[in-house]
Amino acid sequence: LAESMHSSGSAHMFEFSAAYLMDAGHIAVEILTTSPQIMQDFNAARYASLDIKGGQANDILGQVGALIKNAEGPIGDLGVRNMVLGGTSMSAGTLINYLADHPRFRTPDDMDHIYDGYFPTSTGSDVPRVDVPVIEMPTQLEVQANVTRRDDGDEPGNQFRLYEFAGIGHVDSRDNDRLLPNPCAHPLSTIPSQAYWSVSLHHLFRWVDEGIPAPRANRILLDRDTHNDGSQMLLDENGNGLGGIRNPYVDVPVAKYVAVNTAAEPPIADPNWWITENAGGANIMCRLSAYQLPFSRTKLRELYGTPENYRRQFETRLNELEKAGWSLPVYREMMLADAAAIEF
Repeated sequence: LAESMHSSGSAHMFEFSAAYLMDAGHIAVEILTTSPQIMQDFNAARYASLDIKGGQANDILGQVGALIKNAEGPIGDLGVRNMVLGGTSMSAGTLINYLADHPRFRTPDDMDHIYDGYFPTSTGSDVPRVDVPVIEMPTQLEVQANVTRRDDGDEPGNQFRLYEFAGIGHVDSRDNDRLLPNPCAHPLSTIPSQAYWSVSLHHLFRWVDEGIPAPRANRILLDRDTHNDGSQMLLDENGNGLGGIRNPYVDVPVAKYVAVNTAAEPPIADPNWWITENAGGANIMCRLSAYQLPFSRTKLRELYGTPENYRRQFETRLNELEKAGWSLPVYREMMLADAAAIEF
């Protein structure tokens, strides 16, 4: 999994899928395509001579990608059968821009594709057609902002899937040190976004490496009416989005999950390092973060009767999703621990 480093210096694709990647034995590579200032601030001596000009991103992605695939490159004897380029939000934009050069950039030894698949996430942009598999994963933020919805395809030159997961925010709100302590007005969503980025990657890797087409999936349902419930999405009786790829958090819910948080007013007294160092940091991170509104104990008793019954329903739904290929065993223990922690 290769990724163009986000301009913030973050390796978001790896952050969102690290448990799966390492458990499955994949390799992650971060490629710097923007200003080297953040690297120079980190280690001035090592990166003093590094200079990146505007407009060089595609050439960098092509050259570094070819180097990674080369037997004489840094991966060396491990060998690289296939390589996927991923990106999220800003780095998804870098990925999409690179697609114009996908047909002409080739490995020097066998003139093969440099990247064998693409995974743009947290984006609603048009993704050009290319002759390798692509899975695009917009989040609820993009879906209700009139995301472009390209049809799935399997024919050569149009191997494409659109994956919309119900309840997923633009950034991971659960395991994000830029959001600790919580600078937002509402409780942060604890849906494990990384589990669903990883499901998508798993299907893309199989498509690229084994020729197994990724399964098709339903889209999130939209009513385009904010007057009825404040959302562009069609919501169920618990306030969660209908349709899309499901998960036990929205199908056996203990909270309502909303796509866009807002910064706390007044601002929290002791913001974290990222909020402190970046102008408008709380507004930026909260706008990109999903939040949850926990159900009352009374509502939980009405829905499930007892915590034990809730946990049984949660595990049953998780089993169904694992069997259908929409949840990975590596995240099972974490999810069941979430269910076990619910008391009412």
